[in-house]
Amino acid sequence: MKIFDAAKRDTFQLSSTNGDLDYGHVIDEIIEELDNHKFSFTKKEMQEGVIGDLPSVLASFDVRKDLNNRVWQDNVMNSRVRLRLLDIADEFIEFLNISWVRPKDVILTGSLANYNWSRYSDFDLHVLIDFKKVDKRTDFVKEYFDSKKTLWNEQHSHLKIYGFPVELYVQDINEEHTASGIYSLYKNEWIKEPERDELMSVKLDKLSIKNKTIKFVKEIDKLDTSFKKEKDEHKIETLSDKIKTTWDKLKRTRKEALKNGNELTIGNLVWKALRRLGYIEKLLDLKYQTYDKIKTIK
Repeated sequence: MKIFDAAKRDTFQLSSTNGDLDYGHVIDEIIEELDNHKFSFTKKEMQEGVIGDLPSVLASFDVRKDLNNRVWQDNVMNSRVRLRLLDIADEFIEFLNISWVRPKDVILTGSLANYNWSRYSDFDLHVLIDFKKVDKRTDFVKEYFDSKKTLWNEQHSHLKIYGFPVELYVQDINEEHTASGIYSLYKNEWIKEPERDELMSVKLDKLSIKNKTIKFVKEIDKLDTSFKKEKDEHKIETLSDKIKTTWDKLKRTRKEALKNGNELTIGNLVWKALRRLGYIEKLLDLKYQTYDKIKTIK
């Protein structure tokens, strides 16, 4: 019988029995791969603490057998959930202070309107508005709505339905939106019904997602460490440029990944993984902190 010694291993595989990786355990190499919920990590990565919740995050991209049964009943939105979401949307629309324009619809999109929902999901509510009816300078309209939705979401960060946060967004009716599941709350019907087989047909390259995510994690951690140690104003300015470059690279990678209309591309999933690990927020905080430090006069 082969004796398994974890201390002598250079690579580990973490696995789950439920697809969510609520717990993990080390698996010996002699055990065959029984499913797709396995991710390899080096001993160095384990020791550096780079992984964090990454195994659970990677598993969260897996396709479920059914839509979330607390949100959906017989493929129609739970009436209690729908009415509560409409109530929230109405208060958000009032908060926007555009009484002369009526929204075209309120839609649910994202993973809770699909088969790839997980404990990281949120209610992704989009209020559809014709920006041209607000003002002909649609670029300013978008900036206004973006600032309002950011303020609303920050003020209501504890708002949840069945444990899932509720996030609001204002979408121009002419804005291209990539999603394989879209549900109209006004009409109480699918605009675009998700197809599980379509998701299942996409082979996720989790190794690439893991490697690219860890690369960004290390890069952001390095920038964070440098910022905390640096006192020289000129060097902080150089560091600020590096942070902006990293941020722009991340946004560009995601934008290019979504061009083909597929949400399960590597670039988009790396973005989602970083967001679920808290690294998108961490990078944004660094961006703002460096600016403040550069402009501050002591």
